[in-house]
Amino acid sequence: MTGLRGIIERSHRQVANLGVYFMASLVPMVLSLAANPLLASNLSPEDYSIIGYYSAFTVLFTPFVTFYLLNYYTKRYYELTPDRRNILRGTLVRALSTFSFLLAALSLLFLYIYMSFFNAESEIRFLPYALLANVSIPLTGVYSLALVDYRMRRDSKGFFRLSVCNGVLGVALALLLVVVFRLGAFGRLSATSLAALLVFLFLMYRNRDVWRMPFGWDILWKSVRFCSPLVVAAMLGFFSNGYDKVMLERNGDLHSLGIYTVGFSIASYISVFSNSINDTFQPDIFESVVSRDFRRCFRFVLLKLSLMTVLAALFILVSPLVVRILTAGRYMESLPYANIIALSSITSMMYYSMSQVTIALGYTYVTLANKVLGSVLSIASFYFLITRFGATGAAWGTVLSYLYFFLGNVLMVAIVHKCHRR
Repeated sequence: MTGLRGIIERSHRQVANLGVYFMASLVPMVLSLAANPLLASNLSPEDYSIIGYYSAFTVLFTPFVTFYLLNYYTKRYYELTPDRRNILRGTLVRALSTFSFLLAALSLLFLYIYMSFFNAESEIRFLPYALLANVSIPLTGVYSLALVDYRMRRDSKGFFRLSVCNGVLGVALALLLVVVFRLGAFGRLSATSLAALLVFLFLMYRNRDVWRMPFGWDILWKSVRFCSPLVVAAMLGFFSNGYDKVMLERNGDLHSLGIYTVGFSIASYISVFSNSINDTFQPDIFESVVSRDFRRCFRFVLLKLSLMTVLAALFILVSPLVVRILTAGRYMESLPYANIIALSSITSMMYYSMSQVTIALGYTYVTLANKVLGSVLSIASFYFLITRFGATGAAWGTVLSYLYFFLGNVLMVAIVHKCHRR
């Protein structure tokens, strides 16, 4: 009876946390949905093509700039005493607020070289858009660490407050700069950067005590060694979420790229639900793996996939109405792309769930090897599909790319785990 009561209490707590995490994503999403028709009415397909193009490179550079240090924090969270955990957190906050800006400068230089020497014929200008897109990346590292800390402590209320404030700020600035001042793509990218800057300054003030702590150089080097394979692997994720837009831009049809970006962004609202699901069950998955309770871990992963499949199906059913409302009827051409991209929420949930298990096991080299193999398959897949089917091929390529990564990850973890048991 006591055991049953404990199960009920834990289940109730998980359901309550899921509700809070869901609301933390739902409130900004509702505001974004309300603002979207106004934004769509003030952004041209060319504006959307600029936003989509540089957002693709954000996917590539974010792991490098933040160096995926959050994964080391989640890996070590349950292995450290509270005092050692605070030292780890303080070290990572200081690293993310200093070294990340140097790495962001290197990323911007790389993008300049690419645009100047390998894509000089592009109709999309480098400045100011590249600068605005890249400057927000190092500003988000401390924010992401704060959210991870809330999740691992199961402090869903703290997570809610920070997440909602960040979302509200971003929507308000976007409306101000795009709708009121009519600054187009420049205004949309500026709103993202300015929101990230204000949240960064707030978190640095709140974490000002970390500058009085000793900086753990040994902790930093250990985290860098642990995260290095993950950084490369995450950057290779560009080939499942970003390479599609770059290839479409190289075709020279910015109008099609803009329409595709609209469909992609609408389908991306599903990520609000997938993030809530991941936020809820991430501590349980890591805890299950650390305790080697793989059956319990499998149940959580299966539950996540079931919830995501239902949500994707519901989105596709109502997508015609959703696209009409969110774009003020201006971008109905994006509907097929939105429906196909919605399916990628299922394959991406499959991959990211397996990736969490892999990281919890400490098999970071497996993550890297799998990403290399999956990226090769994704590049070939995107090239074949986009050259033959254009934007539709790009959408299906996104769905398939996550499937490649998932199947490769399962196969490699099974092989490595079997070898270790021997």
